[in-house]
Amino acid sequence: MIGGGVGGATAALRLRRAGTDVVLLESGPALGGLVASFSLNGTPLECFYHHVFPHEREVAALIAELGLAHKLDWLPSTIGVYCDGRVWPFTTALDLLRFRPLGLRDRLRAGIGAVTLPRARDWTALDTVPAREWLERASGEAMTRLVWDPILAQKFSGAAGGVPAAWMWGRLSQRASNRRNPFARERLGYLRGGFNQLFAALEHRLGAEGVDVRLDQRVSAIDVADGRVKGVATAGSDIEADAVLYAGTLPGLTGLVRGAVPDPRWAAIGGLGAMCVIVELRRALQDLYWVNVCDPTLPFGGLIEHTNLVPPVDYGGSHVLYLSRYFTADEALATADVAGEAGRWVAALADRFSLDPADVLSVHPFRTPYAAPLVKLGYRAGVPPLRSTIPGLYLSTTAQVYPQDRGMNEAVRGGADAAQVIVDDLSRAAVGA
Repeated sequence: MIGGGVGGATAALRLRRAGTDVVLLESGPALGGLVASFSLNGTPLECFYHHVFPHEREVAALIAELGLAHKLDWLPSTIGVYCDGRVWPFTTALDLLRFRPLGLRDRLRAGIGAVTLPRARDWTALDTVPAREWLERASGEAMTRLVWDPILAQKFSGAAGGVPAAWMWGRLSQRASNRRNPFARERLGYLRGGFNQLFAALEHRLGAEGVDVRLDQRVSAIDVADGRVKGVATAGSDIEADAVLYAGTLPGLTGLVRGAVPDPRWAAIGGLGAMCVIVELRRALQDLYWVNVCDPTLPFGGLIEHTNLVPPVDYGGSHVLYLSRYFTADEALATADVAGEAGRWVAALADRFSLDPADVLSVHPFRTPYAAPLVKLGYRAGVPPLRSTIPGLYLSTTAQVYPQDRGMNEAVRGGADAAQVIVDDLSRAAVGA
């Protein structure tokens, strides 16, 4: 098993329970992948924001299985957009009707689009349709220009024009499934005390059930001989294996395969990096949880005020917000000085939101070169399968969950599915032998 995120850890647990000997290799000092944490006033906090949606039953079930269900709180969420110099609530249908940057006719058309867009019956037909074209057709030019264009730009930057409507349908249908009443508020789940508890419990359970968990172990090669996988190599040892499950970031796979021709689809899918700047404040900045920043003059595209979902008492009374933005590998943000960039973001935040610098208690910037796959028109045809073209090598990555976006629930589901396929294949091979 290569990769100790929640998907890899789930697969390892399921494989071990099926009677398979499992070695789990994680390059970092702890399990968790992108759900890494640091301590803020004594409480672990994710470096990149995370929450659970009500329909995400697989990750909720895993949390319960590990004895943490009592810490998973379901909290009322609020959404807004920053536009025309202020934050506008966007939580319910009534909020949309009050969104004055749009004229009344445009608001009504946008409202109709909000109802009809998630109801598309065949998402596969949207795989070759540009998201912007689809959104404009349903929501109108004004709504698309003011809201959808900035949202796509902050997520995909210069690649926004090539994003398929299927990806956007996945986001909208996800939110719609969580809120049947358009006038009701959404509820989101958060593991009070931090999601690092999930990974600490997973590491303990894996060890207790006999999985060989090896941290700080970077894989240097996946060995292939006689047409199938034979094992993996690390800096310290070679490990023989009948099957290898790769649960890391897809762009990293091609360079690991030794002794076989890699699947060209692995390298064809690009990636998006992400930067989050966590700002600790004396007071709340505003009163909404999730704000899409629809202003291209600001350097960040998302403002997630964590303590408008989780109470500030969890962090010693401090208020906590994330500023976020995705980037492509060729953007300046990919290599910019992280501390300097964070300072620029906080200065822009203070300027636009009338924030007194004295209210800023601390700033914690984080950047990852790969946070999500870069989806493009026709993406569906290039998604690599779980069973790779090399016998014995399997994949469970965020690049394969399309049209859904990467998330803990998709990773748990993908890890469980991969484990079952591997068990079935090994069983058939044993019978054939």
